[in-house]
Amino acid sequence: MSNEEKYDGEHIVIGKDRSKAQRFIAFGAILVVYFFYCYNFMLDTFVRPIMTTSIADGGFGFTMGQASSIFAVMSFATVPGTIIFGKLSAKFGKKRTLIGIALLIGTTTYMPLLHPTSFWFWRIARFSTGLALGGVFGTAVPLVIEMFPQKYRGKLTAIMTSTFSLAMIFGGRLYGFLGNSNWFFLVLTAVIPPLVGAILILLFVPDDKGHTEKMQKKASDKGEKINYLNMYKGKYLWIGIGVIILSGANFVAYSGFSNNATTYLTSVLGMSATTAGAIYSLQGIGQLIGYNVWGFIADKFGRKKPLIGMIMSAAFVFVYMQLGLNNEFAFKVVSLLLGFNFGFSGAWGAYYTELFPKRFNALAPGISFNGGRIISSFALPFVTGIADTSAGMTGVFSVVMAVFIAGGVLWMFLPETLEKAKKPNAATKAVS
Repeated sequence: MSNEEKYDGEHIVIGKDRSKAQRFIAFGAILVVYFFYCYNFMLDTFVRPIMTTSIADGGFGFTMGQASSIFAVMSFATVPGTIIFGKLSAKFGKKRTLIGIALLIGTTTYMPLLHPTSFWFWRIARFSTGLALGGVFGTAVPLVIEMFPQKYRGKLTAIMTSTFSLAMIFGGRLYGFLGNSNWFFLVLTAVIPPLVGAILILLFVPDDKGHTEKMQKKASDKGEKINYLNMYKGKYLWIGIGVIILSGANFVAYSGFSNNATTYLTSVLGMSATTAGAIYSLQGIGQLIGYNVWGFIADKFGRKKPLIGMIMSAAFVFVYMQLGLNNEFAFKVVSLLLGFNFGFSGAWGAYYTELFPKRFNALAPGISFNGGRIISSFALPFVTGIADTSAGMTGVFSVVMAVFIAGGVLWMFLPETLEKAKKPNAATKAVS
């Protein structure tokens, strides 16, 4: 181990006695659960066709509205899930909480298979799954943060975030292979791996129970409890509001563009679905690369440097709007670059955790990230609705650009959290 690593090791909170290899194995165990947390959001795509097929033809007989509402309640439940599991993490430890979350994801995802034609059973089951999914980001991210020196955190949390793109690719390939007739097995692919992940976390992730109790004691000695009310005291109230708005800007702008990109290409420009799909898929590839590159930049140069990507996203949406039907190659290049810049949020897991005092690690990242979903749930219908006005899709993309720029400006006023590692002095070298 180098002198720099020994110095930087003071940032490690749990698993200090473990080798770097053991800590990366622990990261892999957490990543299994995180990947299939992302993958679970794809279940809508897999099951919706069979849901809306008539019972006579082997489906569930749901209407499109019913199918949409089933997955809407899941998305809504992620917000209270974030709060509930954040409090459990602060009380019982993040490792134990994440194991419980993984078990809940597996069991609640399996529940609808017991009565697949019941609309209300599906709603209850997916709401329960949504609660569990809401706890993953805020529990898994701080666990990784506490296992590694600061110089790794941006890259590792970016890898975690980028698994959403990988889950889309993996899910699409698996769905193409199994098809609608094997919907039962597709659901099982979202049930079994989280249960395996729970076992891996139990075996390989260091226990943070002692650290949790230590933080609770420190807070108690100050006459304070570890809860959201105390986390948002003083300057942290404004930081907390700022990051929730920043996350909301990301959700609104990203979804406002991505949800309408293929519609714009096919309905407005008149491209074929095949061409539009090929262009859109390059955005996903660019995003996968972007998450990791911006994560590296956040570790090397500062947590706020990726705001360049947020502002550049607005610039490339503008370029996207200037292209025409005969600019297929240019569309592909711009789509790739758009996806790359969309990866600006890759290191937010590390950034959001570091913005608040360490005793709030179990609470800070989850609410800071998922709190933005509250904003997007109200703002997105308004943004999408612009397409039905005289402004059309141009109006939608104009709002998207404005939100990206506003988010980047807001980010400029938030604190920097990256601490530059000090080079060990001669005395430190002698001791080493």
